[in-house]
Amino acid sequence: MRNPCIWCCLVLLTLVVCDSCFHEERRHLMDICDAFLWPAGPPDWSSRDCCRWERVTCSSITGRVTALDLDAAYPSWYGLLNCSMFLPFRELQNLSLRNAGIAGCMPGAGFEVWSNLRLLEILDLSENELNDSSIMPLVGLASLRSLFLGGNAIKNDFIVQRLSKMKLDILDLSWNGIFGNISRAVCNMTSLQELHLNGNFFFGVLPSCIRNLTFLRVLDLSNNLLMAMFPTISFANMTSLEQLSLSHNQLEGLLLLNSFSNHLQLKYLRLSSNSASFQVQTENPEANISSQLQVLELSNCNLNANSGVVPSFLSHQHGLYLIDVSNNNLSGHFPTWLLENNIYLSYLSVKHNSFVGPLILPSKVNKNLSWLDASYNRLSGDLPVDINITFPNLSYLNLSKNFFQGIFPSAISHLENLATLDLSYNNISGDITASFPTTMSMNHLVLNDNNISGEIPTSICTNMNLGVVDFSNNKFTGSIPNCIASNYLLFILNLRGNHLTGSIPTSLSSFLSLQFLDLSKNHLSGPVPSLPNLTYLHLSENELNGTFPLVWSFGANLKTMDLRYNQFTGAIPRCIDETFPKLRILLLKGNMFEGMVPNQVCHLRYLRLLDLSNNMLSGLIPSCLSNMGLYGEFFSFQYGDIVVNVTAHLSNTLHEIFQIGFYREFNSTMLELDREEFTTKGRQDYYKGNLLSYMSGLDFSSNQLEGPIPESIGDMAWLRALNFSNNSFSGPVPISLSNLSNLESLDLSHNRLSGQLSPQLAGLKSLEVFSVAYNNLSGPTLGTKGQFITFGQSSYEGNPYLCGPPLLKSCSTVPTPSIPQHEQDEDDDDKVGDVVLFCGTALFYVVGFWTSLAMLFFKRSWRCALFLAVDRFSDPLMFRLAMLSRRIHSTN
Repeated sequence: MRNPCIWCCLVLLTLVVCDSCFHEERRHLMDICDAFLWPAGPPDWSSRDCCRWERVTCSSITGRVTALDLDAAYPSWYGLLNCSMFLPFRELQNLSLRNAGIAGCMPGAGFEVWSNLRLLEILDLSENELNDSSIMPLVGLASLRSLFLGGNAIKNDFIVQRLSKMKLDILDLSWNGIFGNISRAVCNMTSLQELHLNGNFFFGVLPSCIRNLTFLRVLDLSNNLLMAMFPTISFANMTSLEQLSLSHNQLEGLLLLNSFSNHLQLKYLRLSSNSASFQVQTENPEANISSQLQVLELSNCNLNANSGVVPSFLSHQHGLYLIDVSNNNLSGHFPTWLLENNIYLSYLSVKHNSFVGPLILPSKVNKNLSWLDASYNRLSGDLPVDINITFPNLSYLNLSKNFFQGIFPSAISHLENLATLDLSYNNISGDITASFPTTMSMNHLVLNDNNISGEIPTSICTNMNLGVVDFSNNKFTGSIPNCIASNYLLFILNLRGNHLTGSIPTSLSSFLSLQFLDLSKNHLSGPVPSLPNLTYLHLSENELNGTFPLVWSFGANLKTMDLRYNQFTGAIPRCIDETFPKLRILLLKGNMFEGMVPNQVCHLRYLRLLDLSNNMLSGLIPSCLSNMGLYGEFFSFQYGDIVVNVTAHLSNTLHEIFQIGFYREFNSTMLELDREEFTTKGRQDYYKGNLLSYMSGLDFSSNQLEGPIPESIGDMAWLRALNFSNNSFSGPVPISLSNLSNLESLDLSHNRLSGQLSPQLAGLKSLEVFSVAYNNLSGPTLGTKGQFITFGQSSYEGNPYLCGPPLLKSCSTVPTPSIPQHEQDEDDDDKVGDVVLFCGTALFYVVGFWTSLAMLFFKRSWRCALFLAVDRFSDPLMFRLAMLSRRIHSTN
């Protein structure tokens, strides 16, 4: 029989252990609470039983702490973690320090001390600031099975090889920026169930041995630079896969989707490619996907050899949350059946296809759809008038670059969750005042390139969350609403190409967030107000006046200034380099600026596109221009990240897809926004996006500049266009121009240049446009050398002493000019003229004076007549002077 006393003691001990945590562990938890900063407020750890505390989990058997959640709690010692403080928790199995700002560990208390935590299996250190060296000790944690290191600062691909020695089930190194190849050692991690390497810079060929990881449930290699060659790489035997994501890599070859017919657990399949040589075949043979997918991304896959056929297996899929079949040349009518088959669908992208006809909505309401992108198709007709009823929770709607027409539907104004609306490049017309969307959720409103008329609705001022407004290239009239300043979050405003009048509202000066402003091609007048924080300014083709916009009106972040074709006067300010140190594009063409080009332009180290043409600038150009534009390439457009509100039931993976999708679309729009017009190769072209970063040039044409062209121009190796035409430059064509290996356009016509063309200029192999016409050059042309064979007579005409092909004059018959320099001819002509004038004047004086004296000496009657005339003139004059003198005396 059991001893009742012992039995009672055991029961009491069990009750004590299960009802309360250990006092020692409670004390150490309080120490941890004091060692961290809690931005969202400290957790509620006030009760006696620490097992009941939030963020703490205890064993139901022993009562010891088994899990700690310290997400978003920051170590108070400058981001350094004291790992020793966790050692008292001997049964700790799960530790999360996600988004804790950890940059490393305190000396002597690094990650290696956690090897004493024999039961630690799950460690989450993602979204911190850990680097390669700081995570190395983690390799020694033999008990770990799940390691999350995503969103840190790990850069070396050697890390993957080191971590492959661990017996992990889950490894997450996503979004670190790791650069290099994926080591084949990862194939030795045969127990792996999840591998997340997405969002890095892995390149090279994806190891084919990856197919040996047959226990993998999740494989995410998306958003890298990897090359995967199908069918060399195969996933047919990886039947445990639930999620496979290879999107946004260099996928190539032919993939038969039927190879996934045995993947019964497959839920996520993402296969979009950055390559044009990747093809997915779904019809021949017909894909038989047994599982019900939740996410399907087949973007830019040349689906079915661009036959236009929508994959038929989709008709059997009814559980999809996300569908992306964009950029596949799919044809036919808009696939409404995809929405009808998948009632939980939240994301649908069919952009860059060839769908035609009207946008027909499903007959049933879909409250889950948040993202609809049907841009870049051939859809036509009126916009749906009941879209707010069918899709009441839309947050992103992009129907741009189609053939929609008619008036702006009022239904859109009733989409209360709509954050992004893009209807650009259609044929929408009429006044939008009555149907203008005023939802507070709207932050991205793009209606450019339509036929919308009327005034800009003042209701735009009631939306406090607007960040982007693009109404460019429409028919808006009236003035810019003064109340627009109430949109204090607005950072992009594009009203280009309308019929707006009046002045630029001074209220814009209160915009502290405004970075991009384009008001060009309107009828605006008056001066430019203060615009403090702008980065991109476009005001061309208006009637603006005054001097160069006050240099203290703009912040030091300005990168682009386009003031072409206005009525600005005065000089270019000498402090331009101090005021705009980051200026990269300066376009002042077609104004009335005068004076000299200031030397301070040379200090604009980022400036690579400078257009001063068609002004009244004079004097010499700075010899230091080669110092301009020294700081490397142009800029990349970064306009920030905007998070889209998506439905609450989506997983973290779907949230990521939404955010990445929005980021790509948003930056694509921004690349379209910033475009510049520059004259090169004899024509005016627009440059935008990557082409804008490629373009560089100087245009000083049609001014009154003079003197020699500085030899230092030849040091501007980045130049692609150089136009000094229609000035009064003199001297020879600099031999140093032969150093401009990237030069594509060179125009020195209509000047006073002299001397011979150096044969070294034939080394300009990129040259497509060349002209030295109407100068005073002599000697042979370059018409038989290199790229110059392609240039005709018009490139050399107007130079009487030039000879050789393509001119018809032979160099053996053209006389050498007696005075070789045109400007010396003019100087000599001036000197001869001065001598002739002086001699003529002296001769006239000598002959005239002595002839008059001789005639008076020999002709007495002439002498009498002369003296009588003098008396008649002098007597009245002397009388009047005497009377005036008397009056002055009497007055005194």
